[in-house]
Amino acid sequence: MARKRELSCETRQSILVLRNEGYSMREIAKKLKISYNGVYYSLQRTAQTGSNQSRKRSGRPRCTTEQEDKYIRVSSLRNRRLTGPQLAASLNSTRKTPVSTSTVKRRLRDAGLQGRVAKKKPYLRLANKRKRLIWAKEHRHRTEEDWKKVLWTDKSKFEVFGSHRRTFVRRRTTEKMLEECLTPSVKHGGGNVMVWGCFGAGKVGDLFRVKGILNKEGYHSILQRHAIPCGQRLIGANFILQQDNDPKHTSKLCKNYLEKKQAAGILSVMEWPAQSPDLNPIELLWEQLDRMVRKKCPSSQSNLWEGLLEAWGEISPDYLNKLTAGMPKVCNAVIAAN
Repeated sequence: MARKRELSCETRQSILVLRNEGYSMREIAKKLKISYNGVYYSLQRTAQTGSNQSRKRSGRPRCTTEQEDKYIRVSSLRNRRLTGPQLAASLNSTRKTPVSTSTVKRRLRDAGLQGRVAKKKPYLRLANKRKRLIWAKEHRHRTEEDWKKVLWTDKSKFEVFGSHRRTFVRRRTTEKMLEECLTPSVKHGGGNVMVWGCFGAGKVGDLFRVKGILNKEGYHSILQRHAIPCGQRLIGANFILQQDNDPKHTSKLCKNYLEKKQAAGILSVMEWPAQSPDLNPIELLWEQLDRMVRKKCPSSQSNLWEGLLEAWGEISPDYLNKLTAGMPKVCNAVIAAN
């Protein structure tokens, strides 16, 4: 037997109004296009309860106890990688009547435990964690203006076809393999473009295309021709240079060069904790640049490089200021996570 549709509060109110106006129950049923019994029981319930609201229902009894709900929650918290079927199997090993995986998932959702794809993050040794914590504590009190004095630098690789980001399309069930609903992919990304870039004080600096393998001599040239000129142009004298701990950056050639510039009062180099790309706001800038380039649908390496240059020039100062304004929150998050 088909499930009956429940009358809405508005329909019940209309029934009551029409009845008070003198309409018969059959006339009301015909006028509102509902059954005679629906009108009859609606008026009867209103007379008994004095309300148009549905009565409270006891609902279907829960098939798990409070202790079992706690067991599901605690088991999931102890091992975050346990799946719904695994938790259900573990619980059912102690029960006479098994519960379904759907029930276990509902209990997890009720406890606020949602299934999500795990974020990827570089592995941190204890020494690296300590360095990150020290860095966060030393920089937590810097103001937004202080962070604008930092020249954020990094390099990134962009692929011609595809992206590590997920692509969403709207399609019908039968349009799964339709060309406009597919993301083209080729081996090795169909070629890529490696770039070095920087930004500071709410403005982007140079975007330099790195061809071939970048060695210490190549990075030394980038410091001379791009990093230091950009820092002086965007920020001014004694700007703060941020760079990660790549072996090229810490080579004697580059280290001695930067020490001479520090002695001359041109810049100061920020001490950067190892394995900490998540602390660098330029990583978010690379993601934004990738989103902008994907809209242009590059078809070759040269086309991709032209798109990158064009998108780089379209980065708004408001977005860059938003990145640096979030640095105090980043420091506090590191401290809170210890």
